[in-house]
Amino acid sequence: MRRGISLASLGIVLVSVAISIGSVRPAPIKVVETYERKCSSCHGKEGAMLDKDFEKKYASASELREVVESMPGAIGMRSDALEAMLAYTRSISRREPFVVWTEQRGDVIIGEVSPAAATVQARAKRETLRVQRTQNQWRITLPKGVRPEDVEITAQRGGVRTTLRLKDSPYSHTK
Repeated sequence: MRRGISLASLGIVLVSVAISIGSVRPAPIKVVETYERKCSSCHGKEGAMLDKDFEKKYASASELREVVESMPGAIGMRSDALEAMLAYTRSISRREPFVVWTEQRGDVIIGEVSPAAATVQARAKRETLRVQRTQNQWRITLPKGVRPEDVEITAQRGGVRTTLRLKDSPYSHTK
């Protein structure tokens, strides 16, 4: 009897893991809000005091990670949250808009964009989605039959554009 229960429990765990691997999730933190709260006092709003292409002065991605990890604002930050902050750091260095999906409430997905002056558009299944904006935050109500992994979000400022496909990542600039 115990063996039957153990095998059933194992089966449930394996199915749960398989489902979670296949599903998309928001970023572990509100990246732009966290940066503004913990980092902007030294590095400027939306990274305004950081030099263009500053990431290039580091020999490797791991060296950049070590530098960001040593900053006071990153102390105690979980690894997955630090990865999201590194992505934002890359976007600042490259002077490209940053897009991140931070939350889901039912059929509404919510995220952030930086700089706040960037325009945001979204599409899913060849359909344009309505994007509501408040400063750095965006909000999209998903139509029936549209899942977060179907959504593609584009942020643009001037001639520079960033596209985020939620099926690939909850934030842009992963590399």
